[in-house]
Order: sequence, then C-alpha cells, then structure tokens
Amino acid sequence: MIKKGDLFKLGVTALTVAALLTGCGAQQGAQKGAVAVNTYKVQAEDTPVKAEYSGTVTATDKVPVRPKISGRVVEKYVQGGQEVTAGQALFRLDSRTYDAALAQAKANQAQAAANLANQELNLRRYQTLASQDAVAQQIVTDQEAATAQQQAVVEANAAQVDAAQDNVDDTIVYAPFSGKLNVDDVPIGTFATAGSTALVTISSTNPVFVEFSISESEYLQMTKQTGAGSWGDHLLLRLSDGSTYPYEGRVVQVNHGMDGNSGSIIVKAVFDNPDNLLIPGLYATVVSDTQVQRNALAVPQRAVQQTLGKYYISIIDSDGKAQTKEVTPGQKVGKFWIITDGLSDGDTVIVDGYQKAKGATLDQHLLTKTDIESSSDTTTDSTSK
Repeated sequence: MIKKGDLFKLGVTALTVAALLTGCGAQQGAQKGAVAVNTYKVQAEDTPVKAEYSGTVTATDKVPVRPKISGRVVEKYVQGGQEVTAGQALFRLDSRTYDAALAQAKANQAQAAANLANQELNLRRYQTLASQDAVAQQIVTDQEAATAQQQAVVEANAAQVDAAQDNVDDTIVYAPFSGKLNVDDVPIGTFATAGSTALVTISSTNPVFVEFSISESEYLQMTKQTGAGSWGDHLLLRLSDGSTYPYEGRVVQVNHGMDGNSGSIIVKAVFDNPDNLLIPGLYATVVSDTQVQRNALAVPQRAVQQTLGKYYISIIDSDGKAQTKEVTPGQKVGKFWIITDGLSDGDTVIVDGYQKAKGATLDQHLLTKTDIESSSDTTTDSTSK
C-alpha cells in the first residue's frame, strides 16, 4: 500500500521532471528559431571587368575581279567558293582577235627593222663617200636624219608589239591575291567588258576583320584609362558555339565619325585566321581588354535572386533582420555580379539561406572574398534550403 507521504514525494518528482522537460523544450525551440545564413559585406572597389560586343567577321580585302580587255569567256579554271592563291589562273577569254593583232604588230616591227637596216647601210656608204669628197656633206646629214627617223619607227613598233602581247596575256585572268572566291562567278560564254564586268568576287581569308560598335562614352573611358590608341591590343573572340577563338586580335581602325544608324563608333579588329575558321558574315562576340570599373559594388552571384525578370538581394538591416531589395545587376566578373543600382557600400548581403531568413533570428557566418572565389560552384548551399 502506498502511503500519503509517498504520494506527495511522487508528485513533487513529477513536477520537477515536467519543469526540466519544459526548460529543455524551450531551449531547443529557441535554438531551432535561429536560421543559419552565410553573409558577405559589400565594399566599393575598383574592379577589372571585360566588355563584350557583338561583332561580324569581314574580309580585310574584298574586290570584284574584272578583265583588263574585252572578250567572251571560253574557259574557267575554278568554281565559286573555291580557295585560290595569288597569281592563280581563274578564267580565259577568247584570244583570237588579240593573237591576230600581235602578229600584225610583229610584222610591222620586222618591216620597220628591215627599213632601219637599209637606212643604216646607206648612211655608212654616204659617210665613206663624204670622206673621199665624192658626195656633199649635206647628203650625209640628210641620211643621218632619215636613219634616226626610222629608228623611232622601230621603237614605236616595238611598243605596239608589247601592247599587243599584254592584251594576249590579259586574256588569262589571274587572282590578285590569295583568298576565297564568292559564288558569283560568271558562266562560260559570258561576254566580259574591260574594266566593267565582274567575273567573280574574291575575299581574303587570312587575316580577317571583326567589326563591332561601341558607344562614345565607352570609347572615351577606354582611351582615358589606357591612353589613346593603346587599348584593344589583346582582344578575344567568343564564337556562337560558346568556344573561345585560339588567336588574339587587336584594334586596327576606329571610325571617329558617329555611325548614323546606330549612333555608335565603328571599330575594326584584325585576327589571324590560318585555319580559315572565320568566314565573312560569321557572328562572334568580341571580348575587350581588361578595363576597370571604378567603385564597383560586387556581390556573389548566388546571392542574387531572379523572379519574373527582376533581380533581388536579401540584406541584413540595422535591426539584424533580413530585408529584400530589388537591384539592377551589371556585368558578371568571375563568381561575382556587379550591382549598378539598389545596393549601397557597406551593405551586408545574405549569400546562402535567404529563403528562410525573412522574419527569423539569424545566425550569421561572414564570408570573405577568398571564400567565395575558392568555392567549388556558384549554386546555393544547404543553408538556403
């Protein structure tokens, strides 16, 4: 049988255990209410950035190949789209008329040469007779003039032969430089007019230009930072498949007049193209030399939240509570994202755990720039889940 005193002791013990359990539960509840977050303190600093521009590949040289003489195309040695080298034969024009003109010029030259030989013989004969006082000196003088005149005729005929030979040679049309032919080559039978008819268009392939546009303010900023004419010496090129072109380029031409259509300054950069990977008309992204953005505010990329086309960042306010702010992101630099609007120097940004941070007590762990850069990826870790 349990006595009354024993019942009292059991009641006191039960109350004590209940009080202890209640205290432990309260303590565990308080610990559970604190949300662990990783934070990063934003500091304004000059940040190296890479500027990117949409560019188009163009040939450094692109010309229509026109014949120097007129004639009908009777033979083609190439087809449109073919790679050719400087001096390679492309077309042959009908040469019959020019062959006949060359033969006539040579005949005239031979006749003139024979007449000159006869005049020179007469001159020597008169000079001998004049030395013997057999003829008047005036006859010798007249013969010298006739010989000189015939010499001029010979030289004129020689020039006509050279011109006729050039016409014959020009019936073969050659590539002016190494490059690639367009597919606008004319068919056999086309009558080509000297200096007018384009037989084919040829474009150089190595090197090539990449043409892109920059704003006036960007141009002024870059030239002030690096000195006029010295920026753009180490350009990179990102192709449409995401790969980086293996050769660096450099700026060779800047159109200081504003482009009337886009209001931008046109820039041309030259890139080596030994493998002919870059072809005219190809689109690529030009990545400029490293520039410096003054007093930039950069945050870890994984701290930026995107919803319905808008960007947000969670910061810790003066009361130690999480507060969401809409921001305007700029350029990504490594694992950071430069914020151009909506953020202030000295703000503490929640990097991980912002999903559960609103209205909760925060257990903060401050990350350094080195922590962010050495992290394995830019995704949210387990504290944000």
